[in-house]
Amino acid sequence: MCNMKQPFGKGFFVGGAITNAMVVSKGRFPGGRWSNHRDAEAPVHIGDKKDGYPKPDGKYTFDKLSSVYITGNATRDDAPNHIRVRENVPREVAEAWAWMCPAGVYEIPEDAPEEGNVDVIVNYTNCVQCGAITAKGGRLTTPEGGDGPLYQVT
Repeated sequence: MCNMKQPFGKGFFVGGAITNAMVVSKGRFPGGRWSNHRDAEAPVHIGDKKDGYPKPDGKYTFDKLSSVYITGNATRDDAPNHIRVRENVPREVAEAWAWMCPAGVYEIPEDAPEEGNVDVIVNYTNCVQCGAITAKGGRLTTPEGGDGPLYQVT
């Protein structure tokens, strides 16, 4: 069996060629052991792509909290926190969490410093169990009862 993550780190086309060679040769080519790293240890790059996204119009696109409401998630507000993260993190990590979470679980306080560590606000009752936080050092545990978000059937 071949691990395809490392070759695709070299780009789509080069990674595609290497992984195809790995599949055809059943892992014998290119041979050897490829280095690996934990996702949480990869450097965080904050770009400006988020600035190009359309602003919520309430018809086709919605803000994050309205989107959580629309899912019909019936999570109790008094349920225990099931998200395990360090709440004092570098600003870049906090911004990545806030941007990648579709439910607005992670917030950076308005009075937080522009550089250095910030204290992230974790609104765990908004969580829709997408798993995005696991990419950068967080951990989801099973919510109380073990069932995850409860979506309403319409």
